[in-house]
Amino acid sequence: MSQQNIDEWLWQVGNELQRLSEEMVRTRPGIAVGKGWEPRVDVLEDANRILVKAEIAGVRGDEISLVYLPERHSLLIRGKRFDESGAGSSRLSAHQLEIFYGDFQREVRLPDVAVSVDEMKAQYRNGFLIVLLPKEERVVVTQTVTISNI
Repeated sequence: MSQQNIDEWLWQVGNELQRLSEEMVRTRPGIAVGKGWEPRVDVLEDANRILVKAEIAGVRGDEISLVYLPERHSLLIRGKRFDESGAGSSRLSAHQLEIFYGDFQREVRLPDVAVSVDEMKAQYRNGFLIVLLPKEERVVVTQTVTISNI
């Protein structure tokens, strides 16, 4: 078997494992609700800022919190999505459950660039949380040191 065939086979096995894992979660909704969920996240960068985009449709804005963790240079996104449809009612029979409800938390590692956390801005619209972190301008200070004999 060639290396390309092995790589393709491993990729297919990985995809199948992912599909099976997601199917198990869907067939056991109690586990999914109790354990929490993680939103999908994009991290983008341009010359002036880092942009973090999280997909959190159905979460109320007042249920979202952002915390910058300087020791890990990461952004922690927390919140909670409530099931307001009545799907938890005993009168409804579930045929397919793919939407996660309850608490969520996602720690997003930021690129290795200094950011100005004090100027961080966030907006939530159309199910997406957009966080803008301006890059800090690094000031290079030149210092001359005189070496003396001891």
